[in-house]
Amino acid sequence: MTALDSSAILRGVSRSLIGIVPAIVMLMVLGDEDNYGTEQSNWVYLALVLIVLGFIIGGAVAGHSAPDSPFIHGAAAAFIAWGIPQTISVIVNVTQDDGVNVVGLLFNGLLAASIGVVGAGIGIRRGTLDNGDGESTG
Repeated sequence: MTALDSSAILRGVSRSLIGIVPAIVMLMVLGDEDNYGTEQSNWVYLALVLIVLGFIIGGAVAGHSAPDSPFIHGAAAAFIAWGIPQTISVIVNVTQDDGVNVVGLLFNGLLAASIGVVGAGIGIRRGTLDNGDGESTG
C-alpha cells in the first residue's frame, strides 16, 4: 500500500470547497427548514448539483495528482471536503440543542467519498489523454 500524498489530497479538497461553499451559502439563504415538503425553493436542486460537482472535481484533481493510487486519493479528498462543513454543522447543532443524525452523517460521508472515486476515475482518464499529443496512453 502506498502512502497518501497529502498535497494531492489538499489540492482536491481546496477544489471541492470552491464548489461546495457557495452551495452551502445558497442553501442557508434560500433553504427553508420549515418547508421541506413541496413548497421549498427550486434553488435547492442547483445547490445539490454544485455540491456533487464539487466532489467530482475534487476527486478528479486528487486522482490526477496521485496516479499511483488515484481512487483512494479521490475518496479522501471528497470525504475531507465533506467533513469540514459537516463538522461545523454538527458543532452548531449541538450548541443549539438540535439533534444530530449519526446514520445520516455516515451515509452522506460515504456518498461523498463514492462521488470522489467517480471524480478520480475522470481524473485518471483525463490523465491518460493528456500526454502531449492528444492520443490516449492507455
